[in-house]
Amino acid sequence: MKVNTLLLFILLLLPGWISAQEKDSLQVDLDPVVVTGTRVEMPKRKVAAVVTVIDRATLEQSGQINILPVLVHRVPGFFLNDRGTTGFGVGPNSGGNISIRGISGSPNNRVLVLIDGQPQYMGIFTHPIGDSYATSDIERVEVQRGAASLLYGSNAMGGAINLITRKSNTPGWQGSGNLAYGSFGTLLANLHSGFRSGKFHSTASVNRNQTAGFREDAADSFENTAFYLKSGYDFSQTYQWSSEVQLSDATYFQPGTITAPQQHDRREFLRGRIATSLKTNHGPVSGALLLYHNFGDHRFDSGYESKDQNQGITFFQNITLLPDQVITVGLDYKRFGGTAFNETLPPPARVGLGVQHWVQETDVYAHIQQTFGDKLHLNAGLRQVRNSQFGDATLPGVGLSWEAGKGSTLKASSSKAFRSPSVVDLFLFPASNDALRPEEMWNHEVGILQELIEQKLFLEANLFLAKGDNLIAVNPMETPARGRNIGSFTNRGLESQIRFTPSEGVEWILNYCFLDASENVLFAPEHHLNSQATVRTGKFHLLPSIQYLAGMNISPEPGYPTASYTLVNLRIGYAITPKISAYLAGNNLTDTSYEVERGYPMQGINIMSGIQVKI
Repeated sequence: MKVNTLLLFILLLLPGWISAQEKDSLQVDLDPVVVTGTRVEMPKRKVAAVVTVIDRATLEQSGQINILPVLVHRVPGFFLNDRGTTGFGVGPNSGGNISIRGISGSPNNRVLVLIDGQPQYMGIFTHPIGDSYATSDIERVEVQRGAASLLYGSNAMGGAINLITRKSNTPGWQGSGNLAYGSFGTLLANLHSGFRSGKFHSTASVNRNQTAGFREDAADSFENTAFYLKSGYDFSQTYQWSSEVQLSDATYFQPGTITAPQQHDRREFLRGRIATSLKTNHGPVSGALLLYHNFGDHRFDSGYESKDQNQGITFFQNITLLPDQVITVGLDYKRFGGTAFNETLPPPARVGLGVQHWVQETDVYAHIQQTFGDKLHLNAGLRQVRNSQFGDATLPGVGLSWEAGKGSTLKASSSKAFRSPSVVDLFLFPASNDALRPEEMWNHEVGILQELIEQKLFLEANLFLAKGDNLIAVNPMETPARGRNIGSFTNRGLESQIRFTPSEGVEWILNYCFLDASENVLFAPEHHLNSQATVRTGKFHLLPSIQYLAGMNISPEPGYPTASYTLVNLRIGYAITPKISAYLAGNNLTDTSYEVERGYPMQGINIMSGIQVKI
């Protein structure tokens, strides 16, 4: 579909959205309270960082069983390498790669995923596990675009995705379920329950997603079963405790490229997470103590096996000493690593295998936010890192937010981010190098937020410049090849978003990102446009969306043609009763033929139908 056809489609839909008059419960908060970017609850307009918030209602309306696909239409500059109708997998050439502002990696470890402010990644390769993040378990998502290492440490170069878990606040039992079936034998199923009695609360969920796969030349089936339990006790408004257990057990087949299809590349992985937290609020002093332990067991038919862990402690306190001031001081300790095996490799390639490797990191940081005259909000901070391998690193950051006039907010920030070398970078396989330094990046940005038409129209635009160096790369001309801090990049661009809510029950979002990347990186389109509408009229709920991108590298080979394509999706829901609804979802309705990564074709038109129940 050409660009002009895409714009025509948008213009044809827009009048219908504007004229809709049905009243509904859809509410859009243009200035939500966020915690990402400050570690303390604060209105978004006062935060210098660029943060996108996706609330619980939006997650439910999407019908997605996994969090990451929801972000595609809601976060400017966000790209997801989505391989099939469901599931991402792990290991080489799997899906689930995340890119923000063109900053990604392989492994996918330059964008940090957090759960309730706790870092989540695989202990050996330090990348997130996309199949572990179920929509049913999350209350809202806050995405900070741009460097976020000042408050969250390693890996937050492109940004931070903070998944904030659900908490049952209604007395008694509540529950919900979702069952859907569609193309390629795809099944999505979910059960969720919540309970509160006095000060005690608990939530639990079970998710199942599976598909037979769409590749006729290769095996690409996927199945995953996930369990989640969270319980807590609110001792008072001052002290609140909670603990969580999460397990995800998946099996899938990696299909290989169309020139080298695979029928027997079976991969299994079990991921788990245990966490506990104590939150405190004494008025002028608040904070939290968070403890987490993540673990994984991976087994591939190719012979690769690994057991990994990522565990740590996060402690921070927010202190108010002067009016309109918040000082945050924090301590992060993490220990990550594990053991990998592969007896099928020749002995020279088994470097570091069969031996347990660990990296420890202790960070301290301070961040101050000061408001002057109710309009100008300044912040500055510093993180000091002590790593068991490379020693010390210092990360400064400054920013401001200025409420310039009615509905207008100007923002600017400059900060440094980093990624610590992973265990595979340091110790595993012949290219490893235990003398590696951390990857570093400076991020500079300016932006504006504007509210118009009595808060019905919301505009956002940001200019950004990201300069990275010391990137870990392998020089193919070197014999033997070893990882070195030789890479660099300069990414600059513009990201913008329009959100229009002409009436209750109607919302339209259009976002666009232009990216000028100096290096040939995957999953970084030059032009990326998303349009999505939410329309509720009577018992019907419509969710049309369009994704257009152009100039995306799908191969690291210099000079290989870039990809351009358009995807059109539509979800139609119908409320059978106030508690039961049915839906029909169609993806890639124009049956576009495209690849996100060279040699891996994506599925054509696919349909899902299902039913949702609330108790």
